[in-house]
Amino acid sequence: MNVNISTMLKRWLIYAGGFCLLGITVNAQDKHPDVFGKELSFTTENDAYLFQKKDAYYTNGLFFSLSKAGEKKGDKMIRTYQLGQMIYTPLSKKAATNADIDRPYCGLLYMKYSETRFHKNGSLFQYSGMLSELGPSSGGEGLQNGYHRLLGYTRFSGWQYQVRNAVGLDLGASYAQSILEDSGWIKLVPRVHANLGTVYTHAGLGLYTVIGHFEKNSYSELWGARAATVSENVKRKYELFVYWYPQVLYQVYNGTVEGGMLSKGSGAVLGISEKWMFQQTIGLCYAAGRWSTRAAWVYQTREAVNQLRYQQYGSFSLSYRLH
Repeated sequence: MNVNISTMLKRWLIYAGGFCLLGITVNAQDKHPDVFGKELSFTTENDAYLFQKKDAYYTNGLFFSLSKAGEKKGDKMIRTYQLGQMIYTPLSKKAATNADIDRPYCGLLYMKYSETRFHKNGSLFQYSGMLSELGPSSGGEGLQNGYHRLLGYTRFSGWQYQVRNAVGLDLGASYAQSILEDSGWIKLVPRVHANLGTVYTHAGLGLYTVIGHFEKNSYSELWGARAATVSENVKRKYELFVYWYPQVLYQVYNGTVEGGMLSKGSGAVLGISEKWMFQQTIGLCYAAGRWSTRAAWVYQTREAVNQLRYQQYGSFSLSYRLH
């Protein structure tokens, strides 16, 4: 991999430490632990968080989530409603020729519902449904131009060639099961997932390696499962752990690269999805009481065949639980 991992991790740890310190400081004010059945979360992702000298590919993501805990046949359930927007651009800000667009311009706006069921044997199963809008109506161009203008960044000049408007409908499922959790400081959790739809059709296999102070899967920030309807039998008052999640992905279709499966329109510069991809995430989580924070560095190989480079970005989340 042509990437200075040491430098990226140092920068990532500066953010991670500050982010987790925020959670610890705020949580110190919560002197009366209780059961919280709902959780509000905000996540922001951007390649600029890594202090890179380029702004490209998956360049910005914003996500707002509401999760509710429940039960089904004695198993804990987490139901999550999410609104998200993602923005993609090529490597070059110029657009003199089609060759300047090595990865298509695209905005994606979506609403997603997911339900995660935690079984008593430590496994979990999740399914989801997503309704989305690709293209100009997603608001990606306006948002990027707005914050580039605010921060004094150079604008990308080729948004007129972006993926055209198309409605997407996707279904997803994933399964995970701990295979090592004999000690209180390390666990291994393989995960398999698949998605079928008009925007994303792919499958992936990965392995979480978790090190630190963590809880069982059904009450761990690793899965966004700190909300509960009854008092949980926990091992400690807080979670503080790092995780590494490498995964292999096989893409059948990616609408942010190839355009809408059912309606591509005309005038867009589109690409071809790379079939095999590798992605890894290194993250740090802290959770206690009402608050959770998470910071992560994500590396990903090319999504499109003509894409000139890999991509990487930083991700930060803040969650607040309530009754």
